[in-house]
Amino acid sequence: MFAVVVPLNPLAQIPSAGLPTLTTARAAHQLSVKEAARGYPVHLRAVVTYYDPFISPAIPVLMVHDHSGGVYVALLAKPEHPLRPGDLVEVTGQSGAGNFAPIVDNAQARVIGHAPLPESAPRVSLTDMLSGSVDGQWVEVEGVVHEANVWHNNIFLRLALNDGEVQAMGVAAPGMDYSQLVDAKVRLRGNASPIWNRQKQMTGAHILFPGLRALTVEEEAPSDPFGQPAERIENLLRYTPNTKLRHRTRIRGTLTLIWPGRMICVQDATGGLCAETRQGTPLAVGTSIDVVGFPAVGDYTPTLTQAIFQATGGPPQPAAPKPIAPEEAMRGWHDAELVTVEGKLVGRDGAARDPTLVLVSGNTLFSASLPRDFVPTGLKGFEEGSLLRLTGICSIHSDGTGSTTDEGFPVVESFRILQRSMGDVVVVRRPSWWSAEHTLRVLAGALAITVAALGGVAYLRHRVKQQTLTIRTQLAETEALKDAAEFLATHDSLTGLRNRKAIFDCIHREYDLACRSARATGVMMLDLDHFKQINDTYGHGAGDEVLKEAVRRTVDAVRSTDMVGRYGGEEFLVVMPSCTTEEIVACAERIRAAICTEPIAAAGMSLTVTVSVGVVSARFPSHSEEDVIHAADLALYEAKHSGRNRVVVGELEDGAGDSAEGQYIGAAARPS
Repeated sequence: MFAVVVPLNPLAQIPSAGLPTLTTARAAHQLSVKEAARGYPVHLRAVVTYYDPFISPAIPVLMVHDHSGGVYVALLAKPEHPLRPGDLVEVTGQSGAGNFAPIVDNAQARVIGHAPLPESAPRVSLTDMLSGSVDGQWVEVEGVVHEANVWHNNIFLRLALNDGEVQAMGVAAPGMDYSQLVDAKVRLRGNASPIWNRQKQMTGAHILFPGLRALTVEEEAPSDPFGQPAERIENLLRYTPNTKLRHRTRIRGTLTLIWPGRMICVQDATGGLCAETRQGTPLAVGTSIDVVGFPAVGDYTPTLTQAIFQATGGPPQPAAPKPIAPEEAMRGWHDAELVTVEGKLVGRDGAARDPTLVLVSGNTLFSASLPRDFVPTGLKGFEEGSLLRLTGICSIHSDGTGSTTDEGFPVVESFRILQRSMGDVVVVRRPSWWSAEHTLRVLAGALAITVAALGGVAYLRHRVKQQTLTIRTQLAETEALKDAAEFLATHDSLTGLRNRKAIFDCIHREYDLACRSARATGVMMLDLDHFKQINDTYGHGAGDEVLKEAVRRTVDAVRSTDMVGRYGGEEFLVVMPSCTTEEIVACAERIRAAICTEPIAAAGMSLTVTVSVGVVSARFPSHSEEDVIHAADLALYEAKHSGRNRVVVGELEDGAGDSAEGQYIGAAARPS
């Protein structure tokens, strides 16, 4: 989805006297940002290449092109009659700085005729668009359509080019079935458009295209995606000469796991594969199925994206799991395969999206997860210290740094077991009754007997000595397990922050303290912008590095008394005791600036990352904990909806807080 935010004051720029009138799109667009802000008069004739009255509720998005090039036009108001691509218009306005590059600002457009769309469109790559050199210009890309989604009146296409994926947006044609374009090779013409941050720095790019007239299908998608020959899992992403654009691949195998609407795993004679899917069709494990999707680099082994599947018939024949030791998984074996592994339960990961057990075997720590839809109450009923046998899909996670072993393989950071049902967890052995507490009781009795016997028998002394040594060893082991379990139960394994449960406990404690002291409490909700795009473009390893560095900068920007926790995914919660609205806003601005000012190194690249922040200032008990969280969440939504990379102050219902609903901190953004 692309957000367009209108100017707060469209008449803020007044043309300076004596400036020459600009009569071409190139003249307006090629000014420096500083010079464009002077407000040169603009008067040009151009053809409309993109007009969208739907994406912004107040001001339409308008791109025009003349013989010299293209430029974005910020209209003063909606035209009385909607414009259409191909309209020849007379544009009057003034130059403006834009949010990335100069634009025609405070403009009016009058239709004076019709003209064809530009015939010439240079072929560009994603790299060209990310350089900013073709900003606003009429360009052409070639790629395979990976995804087509209609949202209200707009169509969003995800195209796989030779050097990465780019999204394209246009006005949807009524009645058009865009799903027929998935897996088609197309040429698409439109205006290159930037995605920017508050510092007017490019953070991404997309294409605005004027409908089906700008789209040419070079190779139609197969009428039956399941009709192509099946590929063996071991052959995915192997070297093939002259490969350019990858189309969908069909895999046939036995269903080993299904999380409807999220993930599906299959296994053939050559290995296992897990694919992301939005399809929610329920199937039984062991069913023979066909899976069709786009081959992509996974976290450790290849995967399929935008996958669809269907059963091939016959009764289910579940595959037999392979017993493995955790050390085998840590060496990179058995990724995406059905396995059985044993480990001692040491805790639960409260920050995980799904109910997750944390286990240890020898020196190896690993986890096991079931979808929360399968286990609404969480994975309960298992005692810590129990030896569990787990059956499920082995999912290996690389360290994300690009480092390799001596053999050239990615370095394994961790693995987890993805499970199909509660039946995949079997208790092999419950914790021994001979615990530290029971041992101490026995020792106390033995010592009492020893004292009563005035020194007792040498054998009893020997037993006491042995039991004492056993107690010390067990106490040390128990203490270490408790420490590890407590940390894992209260902290996020990736970022080291408090997990969701722990940060909620902090809010509850602060509520009790603030009720007694009547002090104001600040609550801040943060969400990294376009984080899914980082994962999709650079991989989850790069996403993890971005998360960890963003957390480090956030912790450095808050006070030592403030509490930071991972709310979930790329969302974080900050609790600030004794904090006024002005103080929490200042802190939120420090965090926002700390994250976006300097690029973050990940996947061998420097990535510009921005954050949206919602803040509230509450006085307990006038507000409930739930109301405060809800208000911060609404403020965060407003920050996202209004263009991202900004701080918005939320309002609490009873007005006891001193903030205003939807109040923007800093200048609002508008498209370049």
